[in-house]
Amino acid sequence: MDFRLRGTFERAQEAVSGAATGSRLQKKRDRMNASMVLGLALCQCWLTLCFFAPQLFPDNQSTSVYELSLLVTAVSLLPGVVAARKMDALLNRKQLIYGFAVCASLGTLLIPFSSANGGVALAIMVLAAVLTGCAGGWLFIAWYRAFCRADDLAGFVLSVTVQSVILYVLTNLLLPPALSPWLMMAVACLMPLASAFLLSGCPEPTVEDSLFDYDLPHVQPIQRRAIVQLCAGMFVISFVDEFMRNQYLGSTDLVYYSGTVNLIVLVLKIVCSALILAAISERSHNVQLMYKASFLLTMIAILFMPYMHSDLGYGITNFGAFFFKIIVMLVTFNYCRRYRIAPVLLFSITRIIWSLDLFVGFFFSEWANSLAASAPTLPGVLSVVMGVAIVATYLFVFTSSEGETALLKEEGREEAASQAEQEAKCSRLTRVGKLSGRESDVLILVARGRSTPRIQDELGLSSNTVNTHIRHIYQKLGVHSRQELLDLVEKTAPDEE
Repeated sequence: MDFRLRGTFERAQEAVSGAATGSRLQKKRDRMNASMVLGLALCQCWLTLCFFAPQLFPDNQSTSVYELSLLVTAVSLLPGVVAARKMDALLNRKQLIYGFAVCASLGTLLIPFSSANGGVALAIMVLAAVLTGCAGGWLFIAWYRAFCRADDLAGFVLSVTVQSVILYVLTNLLLPPALSPWLMMAVACLMPLASAFLLSGCPEPTVEDSLFDYDLPHVQPIQRRAIVQLCAGMFVISFVDEFMRNQYLGSTDLVYYSGTVNLIVLVLKIVCSALILAAISERSHNVQLMYKASFLLTMIAILFMPYMHSDLGYGITNFGAFFFKIIVMLVTFNYCRRYRIAPVLLFSITRIIWSLDLFVGFFFSEWANSLAASAPTLPGVLSVVMGVAIVATYLFVFTSSEGETALLKEEGREEAASQAEQEAKCSRLTRVGKLSGRESDVLILVARGRSTPRIQDELGLSSNTVNTHIRHIYQKLGVHSRQELLDLVEKTAPDEE
């Protein structure tokens, strides 16, 4: 049977049965691309093995390459914030993607030869950090951009679980001392190349780039506040997780990946991913609940870690980091889609924050370890302080309308679904009338019944600018009044998701 005919038949069958939720889940499954899921998972595996490469060579004092590469990642992504449109265009070039992959492989290969002792070894360490830092930023941005343009949220989330499965298998098969550490390094060097190959074969995007805002100054004030809240929550949780890992686990996560504890955690991760995918099928209305749960899990780990067995502490922090990583990816993806912010811009911001908070968390834990001998009660005090910080961040995120709106309140399902349908209608009119990004923003607010002064406040524009945009919308869509425009929106069929 022809694929198009089969797709038409299935949609007709869903319409007759009225299985709305099943239909949405089926659409997300159909949209999921297995090669994209595997490609991003391999990229994440490479970064994990790259950061833990010094553990494979304990005689080499090259741990500083990890911290330095985090700083390089943050700096290298600044063009994604200040020149998002140009960087977005550059990422269309396959040669650039393969160039980053080669940098990743070469930088990983140099790590065993790098150290802070001696001029040549120091130069190798800096070079390894620069290569892995740049690749660790831009390969991920390219992948995030690909998933957003394909509108594949389910695959985006599933890649994190696939990464965990691959790492568990690899560490059970290749982890020293049973085998040479160079075998694991060889696999790590091949991963970014395979990831780039899969990225270069991504299908054509289903979301038009013209619908996104690429300039941070043009982002609406309400959207900027939502981004600040997202980054604040991300910084606190990631910082705390990095501190706890270094403070209580001695930066030796890699040895746990092949253990029984990690197998139990892996099962929990798979179950958690299934629940998250089910929540996604409900148009992400349960995201707020999951986001709250990730904060709660981290707070429990912080308060009780000083009194836990190391295996149990590892399990909780590892699962908590996994859970929060998925939720942050999910929320950021929804920000791009809901606020129409370019993925290159928004993910550059969030990945810069992630790199910096890991960097700060590592050095904070080093400072705490240096004081632990003279202040034995310090770990407990720090746990309480960090628990309070998590609670404060939680309140900061969820006591504002922007944070609740961005995460889609559970009790506002019908209203959110109606808004989503209305935005889909406006999206179709944007394409038909070839409206600019700002004109599209104005169209959506007009469709919601906002007055000109209200639109002026929400978008941070002058009254004359708003009226000019409205006049251009009338001309491009062939209407002559606000009522005619509202009638046109009502009659327009939504864009297909």
